[in-house]
Amino acid sequence: MREKGLWQFSLWRLLKKLLKADNSFKSGRIIGSMCTSPHPLAERVFRRYLEKNVGDPGLFPATIALEAEAITALASLLGLKNATGYIVSGGTEANILALWAAKKASPPEKREVVLSEAAHFSFDKAASLLDLKLIKVPVKSDGSLNLKQAAQKIGPRTMALVGIAGTTPLGAVDPIPELSQLAEENNLFLHVDAAFGGFVIPFARQLGRQLPEFGFRLAGVKSICIDPHKMGMAVIPAGGILFRQRELAEAIRVPVPYLAGGESALPTIIGTRSGAAVIATWAMLKHLGESGYRAVVKRCLELTDYLAIQLKAIPGLALVTEPAINIVGLKSLRLPNTELAQRLRSLGWAISLFDTHLRIVVMPHLRLSHLKHLLADLRRCIVQPKVHF
Repeated sequence: MREKGLWQFSLWRLLKKLLKADNSFKSGRIIGSMCTSPHPLAERVFRRYLEKNVGDPGLFPATIALEAEAITALASLLGLKNATGYIVSGGTEANILALWAAKKASPPEKREVVLSEAAHFSFDKAASLLDLKLIKVPVKSDGSLNLKQAAQKIGPRTMALVGIAGTTPLGAVDPIPELSQLAEENNLFLHVDAAFGGFVIPFARQLGRQLPEFGFRLAGVKSICIDPHKMGMAVIPAGGILFRQRELAEAIRVPVPYLAGGESALPTIIGTRSGAAVIATWAMLKHLGESGYRAVVKRCLELTDYLAIQLKAIPGLALVTEPAINIVGLKSLRLPNTELAQRLRSLGWAISLFDTHLRIVVMPHLRLSHLKHLLADLRRCIVQPKVHF
């Protein structure tokens, strides 16, 4: 730390220089991220209310009330009139909270969780933190859970099932109606990770896309993760956790007696929690409404359809599967996927790489012109393999 601080002008100039290497969503070159540029309204709301900390709820009762309204709106979107939940740091915290609640609601001899091998890494974190054992089930060719094998893995130590609505590798949707039935038949906790798909699938279904139900309309679903800072276009950090029953959320509350706003019991992993993110999420839900989000999803899905058609026309490339939502998996038939990813990155594209494929996520910041540039570079990489990158 300097003895004498920098003038603001000098500091801004220094930051511009130091952060020059960072990618920007506005460039249209980030094609592998499940996040996007926040909506301008969300940015403005977030900046205005930065001081608010809902980790001390007694100080900010009005913000807590807006959080409850936001949770009610999300629960309604997912098929439940009332739910208990919180705007948290992201999908990782939400998934950990769900399995923590499941553990609290289960007898001590039940400590196994059956889930897809495509499950997010947050479940590995949760298992380590909560001393649980993950029983991972292979996926089918479309990337969704193999239901028959999942059913075979249920045993006397099974505590919970996890279904994914929009998997990280391919955006696949697990057979959650059938998982719900399995959960009811075996008296198991069913958590749905809809961190990405939660703001896509309901609107895609409204647009006529054939996607399975995944929400609270299914009686076996006990909790759902849904992230406003992904397709919800809110600010980071803004994840979401919803519980069907208040008792599940209350079981993981920890009493905190010393808060300035008065004694409270906090239900989240982190203590200090951004009230600005809560208010920005509330504002986005109010501002866009279902019709606004439906329009966002419609545009992303139309661009996804265009991209998938164009990719299939490029010799040397193939889709892993037809996209279920706005996530495209492609693989190279002429050179290793790792090399294709390296070539694209050398051309400035921020793309995701998995063991079996590359992933493109068609987020709201992408435009048709961006995809056309991407397709041109893909042709260059594949059709002219001797070009130096």
